[in-house]
Amino acid sequence: MVGEADFLKGLFSRYYRKNWISAPSGIEFREFGFVLFDVEGMVRHLSFKSEHELNMFLRSKAPLHSYFSSAYYRFPGAEDMDAKEWIGADLVFDIDADHIPTPCKDEHDRWVCLDCGYSSTGMAPESCLKCGSKRVKAETWLCEQCLEVAKSEAFKLIDEFLVSDFGFSHDEISINFSGHRGYHVHVRSDVVRELSQDARRELTDYIKGIGFSPQVHGLAGKLLMENPPDLADPGWRGRVARGLYDFVYKADVEDYRRLSIRGSVARKLVENKNLILRGLERTPPLWPSIKGVSSKTWLKIIRYVVEIQAVHIDERVTTDIKRLMRLPGSLHGKTGFRVKALTYSELEKFDPLSDAVAFTKGEVKVYVERCPEIFICGQAYGPYRSAEVELPISVAVYLICKGAARLVDEE
Repeated sequence: MVGEADFLKGLFSRYYRKNWISAPSGIEFREFGFVLFDVEGMVRHLSFKSEHELNMFLRSKAPLHSYFSSAYYRFPGAEDMDAKEWIGADLVFDIDADHIPTPCKDEHDRWVCLDCGYSSTGMAPESCLKCGSKRVKAETWLCEQCLEVAKSEAFKLIDEFLVSDFGFSHDEISINFSGHRGYHVHVRSDVVRELSQDARRELTDYIKGIGFSPQVHGLAGKLLMENPPDLADPGWRGRVARGLYDFVYKADVEDYRRLSIRGSVARKLVENKNLILRGLERTPPLWPSIKGVSSKTWLKIIRYVVEIQAVHIDERVTTDIKRLMRLPGSLHGKTGFRVKALTYSELEKFDPLSDAVAFTKGEVKVYVERCPEIFICGQAYGPYRSAEVELPISVAVYLICKGAARLVDEE
């Protein structure tokens, strides 16, 4: 019988034979890395002179995972990193649903401590809740809600920061669905190419709201009353004003209570919602004076608004000036989905659970160890536990790639 690895390699091989993969810009200056089916670890320090050369490699090797460097090198094929001679790097951002708290994770994700064996549902903590070990293994699943939140974060990053605050054009920004649970955003511009790691870290801190000071932005104490933020203000002042407006408009008493605001104060804020909103809408704005609502209360609300308005990006990716990123058009070995390049206008209607599916013809009988309910190509499957089922190849490949299912011998 054909094993799972051979089964996947056969599918991946046919995919690369039938699909021509576009090369990233400046291909001759990029390093490439691949995880192959029959080789341990990553094969890297590879370079290609042309798109044709890259595609011949993909067709001959049918890799499980494919990567290219965000960096440009004079000698990208050199095995010693210093010998590559770094020229510059794109500015890249990784938005992953794994790092964004969502209620649905309690339904489909699990984690286990590899030291004490304690396990639980939901988003994996940084350390075990029982023994404190950092050796925590997460089991995550594709979910429409998680992916939609990741997409919203991508739009927020592009609209609010890259275009509005930093002044990049959409022509300088490319967007890729990662093939799994998020999006990669690349900025290719001479302005960012030679930025140092420290400079990129400052950008990530700004985008994540790290070190945000309400006092510096005039959002605390008397300054808040004398010169409140305008909805049209640029940068974080306007972002806080707009975020505050949205929060006050939707918030009920319990929303305020979750910010450690006393019930009586929370009720006053809800009762005076229209007064607050009208004050923010004015030109110039007028901060409402509500008896019993202190500046400390407003500060709690503002700090929460900053958390909401910040973007969940992985700062390690952005600050790494030699990062390997997923190759658009390639297959993701943990899902069997395409790493899909998207334009800004395509992002809104893009459905990863349908539009990134690479294999659609045929059915496969598999034994599923455990799987929550999943939706692929508009259909629900599962939950399954220790079950033998015949599934569309798109679902079967996903489960096999995750290690949650194995092929059933029908002989």
